[in-house]
Amino acid sequence: MSTVIESAEPRSARSSRVLEENPPHARRTMEALRELGYDSYASILDIIDNCIDAHAAKIDIEIGEQKGDIVMTIDDDGTGMDEETLREALRLGSDTEREPGDLGKFGMGLVTASIGLSQQVEVLTKENEGRLLFGGFDLEQIASENRFVRWVGTATREQIASFPREKGTRVRLSKTDRISNRNATTFANTLRLRIGQVFRKFLKSGVTVKVNGRAVEPIDPLMLSDPKTLLVLDTEIEVDGKGSAILRVVDLPDFGAAGNKSAGIIPQNSGFYIVRNNREIMEAHTFDFYKKHPDFSHFRAELSFDGSLDAHFHTDVKKMSIHPSQSFLDKLRQATQALITESGRQGRARANVDRGQIDHSTAEANITRRAPLIPKPKALIERRTPRGRKGTHPSGDGEKLRTPHVTNLKTVSGLKVAFNEGDYGEQSPFYLVKQEGRTITVTYNREHPFWREFLEHAADAKVVAILDYLVFA
Repeated sequence: MSTVIESAEPRSARSSRVLEENPPHARRTMEALRELGYDSYASILDIIDNCIDAHAAKIDIEIGEQKGDIVMTIDDDGTGMDEETLREALRLGSDTEREPGDLGKFGMGLVTASIGLSQQVEVLTKENEGRLLFGGFDLEQIASENRFVRWVGTATREQIASFPREKGTRVRLSKTDRISNRNATTFANTLRLRIGQVFRKFLKSGVTVKVNGRAVEPIDPLMLSDPKTLLVLDTEIEVDGKGSAILRVVDLPDFGAAGNKSAGIIPQNSGFYIVRNNREIMEAHTFDFYKKHPDFSHFRAELSFDGSLDAHFHTDVKKMSIHPSQSFLDKLRQATQALITESGRQGRARANVDRGQIDHSTAEANITRRAPLIPKPKALIERRTPRGRKGTHPSGDGEKLRTPHVTNLKTVSGLKVAFNEGDYGEQSPFYLVKQEGRTITVTYNREHPFWREFLEHAADAKVVAILDYLVFA
């Protein structure tokens, strides 16, 4: 039974309230929004969202240095904006109508994304058969006025001459004080790769994006165009009774150690790639289903959903992360856990190195040469209460040799040692030791999780020798 708690204030007093505007402190608000968490590349990606939502088929991005400032221009051939729409686009939290399939989410993209990178935003836009409009804002001016101010009006002749398209929008970012790399060429090259992965589905469907004149190529982290990639699962997962998300899981091909590294098949890139409205918003996330480890480098999954499920996935304002319900995560884990386990098993199998590829000769030679100097360890003694007292063992004299966890090793003259590898399961010890005659054999368990960590450094003979000495000791 619910309880309704009413205000202690009389109803008559509440009805006589006089409401007044309570605008936020403009300078402080903009300063806070600049710390929202956009990186330099994510800011550009968010602006590209607007281009695609405007049905642009061609997007041209230019990045260059002008008088010590890195200036960025994003041109598109989309539908353009009328004056009312432009005014809303330059407003913090614009009230433009959005469809479930739009890439924008809260109407804050242009403002919040651009100020995460630059202080000044200028927009030229034109609808088909409409007039060219010019608008923008400057953070220094907003701070000086301490008001949310902007400008919107008709473009000048010079601006009209510089805008040859019948329709579209151009966004120019300047005073880029938050850019992560001030080398324009390096920044452009990295941005090209980010666009290629994030907007891969749009690029494959015909949208053209160029950065400094070079076309962006789609990059598919699932590598589905490679005939050796195995699609091991393609299904739908119900989302809290409100719709479904599409899940695809692949096992990437093995190109050998060098080839895998070159193709980006490394632990950091393993995981789930989250796609909202055909646009990637998260990459290589594990949801804590497993730890990023070389064993799982070949595991990749793509989870796709549309914007109508934003409330259930709790998509953040930057469209950079999701926080699904525990019930959905349980379904996702159930659908993928066996595949993740199998991927790890195959990863360990790939990592198994044939005897002789890891060189143990340094430790083998030194231990054999110095065998006479190695003292025989004392037998472990298990102390017991003398016979006759309450609770004593029925036999024995109170002292008994404790059975060692490995075969008794005898340091006799002519001792030899050999290091080997075998497969004994994840739960078995990292190594096993046995002695046959004058030879002690140390066998490493290749299925133990630490084995893969060891292999990462196995090319260094000193590392191998140090581990061999420690294990033998």
